[in-house]
Amino acid sequence: MRELPNNLLKKSELMNCLCAPGVVAEALEHLMKGESAQAAFADCVRCDPVLALRLRSLPSGFTQQSHDLLRGLLLAAPIAAGAAQAMYAARWRQSITVAHLAQALGARAGGVDAEAAWTAGLSHNLADYLDYDLPPAVHAADWLIGLDSDGWLADAVRYHAEPLARGRAAHPLVRIVQLAYQLATRVASVDSVDVRAALASLQMGAGEAAALLAESQMQTRQLALRFGVVDHAAQSEGTGFERLARLYAVQAAQSALNSHFRQASEVAEVFALLQDSLLALFGVERACLFALAADGSLRLSPLMYFTPGLGMLAILPDDGHSALPRALARHAPQQFDRSEPDSALVDEQIARLLGVSRLTCQPIQLHDGQMGVLVAGDAAPDLSQSALWRFTLSECAAALRSKGVGVMLPENVVHAEPLAPAPQGDDIPRDRVRRAVHEVANPLTIMRNYVNLLSDRLGTDAAMQRDLGIISDEIERVARIVRGITVTEEVAVPDAALELVSVNSIVSELVRMALGALFMPNNVNVQIDLNPEVPPLPLQKDLLKQVLFNLAKNAVEAMHGGGHLKFSTRMIQANGQRQVEIEVADTGPGLPAQVVSHLFEPVASEKGGDHAGLGLSISRSLVERMNGQLSCTTTPQGTFFLIHLPTLQNGQAPLTTTRYGSM
Repeated sequence: MRELPNNLLKKSELMNCLCAPGVVAEALEHLMKGESAQAAFADCVRCDPVLALRLRSLPSGFTQQSHDLLRGLLLAAPIAAGAAQAMYAARWRQSITVAHLAQALGARAGGVDAEAAWTAGLSHNLADYLDYDLPPAVHAADWLIGLDSDGWLADAVRYHAEPLARGRAAHPLVRIVQLAYQLATRVASVDSVDVRAALASLQMGAGEAAALLAESQMQTRQLALRFGVVDHAAQSEGTGFERLARLYAVQAAQSALNSHFRQASEVAEVFALLQDSLLALFGVERACLFALAADGSLRLSPLMYFTPGLGMLAILPDDGHSALPRALARHAPQQFDRSEPDSALVDEQIARLLGVSRLTCQPIQLHDGQMGVLVAGDAAPDLSQSALWRFTLSECAAALRSKGVGVMLPENVVHAEPLAPAPQGDDIPRDRVRRAVHEVANPLTIMRNYVNLLSDRLGTDAAMQRDLGIISDEIERVARIVRGITVTEEVAVPDAALELVSVNSIVSELVRMALGALFMPNNVNVQIDLNPEVPPLPLQKDLLKQVLFNLAKNAVEAMHGGGHLKFSTRMIQANGQRQVEIEVADTGPGLPAQVVSHLFEPVASEKGGDHAGLGLSISRSLVERMNGQLSCTTTPQGTFFLIHLPTLQNGQAPLTTTRYGSM
């Protein structure tokens, strides 16, 4: 396996530093253009102190070889938003101004690399981009260790605010960053004795220095306009868009990780890509993998970075003192810190051999159903709570499952027992279904509890509470669908009471819920045209929502690379009664004649994957349970579905509550 750098760069805190949204956006645009925009990409990211350092810390050639992972890094980068923008803008302007000055002063000094001067000036206030104080043992300069052979970059950042007299005989890079910092941050600095003395050593006068400062400030203003780094906080009405944008970014980051791991052709390559991900996304340079061996103990797997010393260790699975067996037993991440007294000695030894101060032990499913423990050194303490971390592990596990056949396993690693063969035919044993429903109920309960906790913490934020309400309703809807799977036709199901619900509200809620997860990732523009005269209807809300979501999902899939989707509601007169008409129209290529002839029949789907071919059959059944009708018209310019619902039940039977497990 590949070797890691000898020096230990502890950059997990750097992963939490804020970046400029405009720089991230422009960098993504250049990245999507491919190799032709590499120079523009590099010119862009060098204007963000955090991104510039994160990318420079990666292995040589990384940006050319790992576009998918690099895209994930950019999409997941924390950005300055909302009220934080004003403070961020001031710090960013200082970074850019000092970088310009350092580069110009370095050219006058001679013998100073221009890029090193820029990086040192840009990084001088890195710690300011964190929203919390660094641990006492960590200095922002530590993040630059190893970027040059002699450590002058780190020294320049560490001592940038020291008095100029103290650095009189220091390395030229240290002296020019000190001088650039004084010029940029001190009022009338060119009139002070120490600054003039430092300028004289570069054969510069006060007037020339003032002109240089003005030029640097002008360059900073131009870059601020280019990247939209504003001095005022964002208006409150922008909050909703920012939240949707972040939701889309998370979805896109997951897509990027999926593409990244699909590059692997064998198990060893999956772990090599995982190692790249740990470094690029989480600042984890030292990680190893322990797996269950034939003797039942946890032993080091050579599939990831390891040292011969780690290979001597064997940890019993019932050793509750060690974080590794605890992670397996509890199926949850466990932490170890070398500062904790009375911790397991084997954890202390693993940390020592890896050269780290703390461990995050993450249970991970390996190929052929094995379980192992991924040990990440010096990761952020809250790493396991990160959605990006969960996405990374999920995509890694999926890649391992697809590469698990015919894999050469490490010596002494035991094969998991093969799974029982799947039942033949379409019928699944009912006891298996009941077990699955029982297991699904547990995470749903946990999700519901966490939503309630978030609701309490967020207080009176109306937008947040509305979104959490949607999430809570969807969790409960999933729970009802799952519970309904086990209900047989022979068992009488009590009728649910109807309630007056707003059709327009259901449509609006669906669009809001699916915007970031379904429509935006698939380049689908959505329009809603809702008639305010549509009255509340006596319905079960879940049934209509299930139908509309299925129609929307089908429309998105039909439009492939993107298109236009429109939801409309209106009042009509049909069959001698007032009805509500809901239209779902897309701009796809239309449906083939052979599909239209069996449109509402439960047939085998031609889509493949997880499509059962039951969606429209179920949708029509649900609409009929609401005493309505579902129809379809299709042309080469698009397809539209019409749902007709009576405004009154007119003495008809109330709606039943049978649920369907798959759309």
